[in-house]
Amino acid sequence: MRSDAEPTAEQTAVPDEGLLKYLVYTSTPTRQMVPEDFESILRTARHRNRRVGITGILLFRDNCFIQFLEGPPAEIDALLDDIIADERHHHLRVILTETTVDRSFPDWRMGFGTPGAHEPAGLPDERDSFNDLAAGADGGTVRRAADDVSTWFKAKEHSAAS
Repeated sequence: MRSDAEPTAEQTAVPDEGLLKYLVYTSTPTRQMVPEDFESILRTARHRNRRVGITGILLFRDNCFIQFLEGPPAEIDALLDDIIADERHHHLRVILTETTVDRSFPDWRMGFGTPGAHEPAGLPDERDSFNDLAAGADGGTVRRAADDVSTWFKAKEHSAAS
């Protein structure tokens, strides 16, 4: 997996904010993505997210984006409107929306990874949680896959930082 870990200065815990919106969506790029595209997306996302209290991760594999976002509900809704209008991708599907009090990614204004075709590996029954999310399977499968990918990403980042 290739990962763009945020600088330590970017890893600032977010204070307790009450109810948060947790949202996961998938989309497909409208053209071939190059490293500069990802750099631009991450630079813009990290700047905005720091300002409005949003955290999350963006994953890209097999020509598919999967993004996890969490933060104040009004800010997530406004960001989603902007994401929908972004011409760099299409076929956006929100596959999970929940209300929560705890963040899954409190230290990530926008983490980024490009998992390989066989990652996340080591999951029960050798399932591919990335593909489960990309396919937008049933609610229970999506929830489990979101948890698996979230845990996997944090473990990868922790081991990369060690």
